[in-house]
Amino acid sequence: LAARWAGIETVAFCEIDPFCRQVLRKHWPDVLKYMDIRHVTNPDHVDIMTAGFPCQPFSIAGSKKGKDDDRYLWPEVIRLIRKSKPNWFIGENVPGIIPMLDPIIKDLEDEGYQWQAFLIPASAIGAPHKRERLWIVANRDRKRCHNGIDNRQERPFHIDWQRHIET
Repeated sequence: LAARWAGIETVAFCEIDPFCRQVLRKHWPDVLKYMDIRHVTNPDHVDIMTAGFPCQPFSIAGSKKGKDDDRYLWPEVIRLIRKSKPNWFIGENVPGIIPMLDPIIKDLEDEGYQWQAFLIPASAIGAPHKRERLWIVANRDRKRCHNGIDNRQERPFHIDWQRHIET
């Protein structure tokens, strides 16, 4: 919806939940809809790829199984990023993912992306509750070295995450 408001054309959605798929069909009847990210094989190049990959593996309301949760879909997201090579990637998740961000950030940097992360609470836009979300905004800088390794700083991200995330 925000993309539409900004004049950005949405070319595809991927949503496994049946009710959410109905909502997408109603509001975007002519936009391609994939059901399961694991079955998307040949994505087109896009300027912006967004992903709100499932938060249950990291949420304090969930079992916090992380990578061991079958809903951990970051490997599928980065697979599509590698194939589609979007100019921009915007990812959204719960703050509980912060201790597991190192491999996600490494994957993005290995693909040549520069990134910035933000914690934005729902209260920032007038909601009566805090409900923070972590946003990762990454841009593919084609001037970097091919594999990104030479420009990546070594760090255990989860230890010093406050330095890398703006609230």
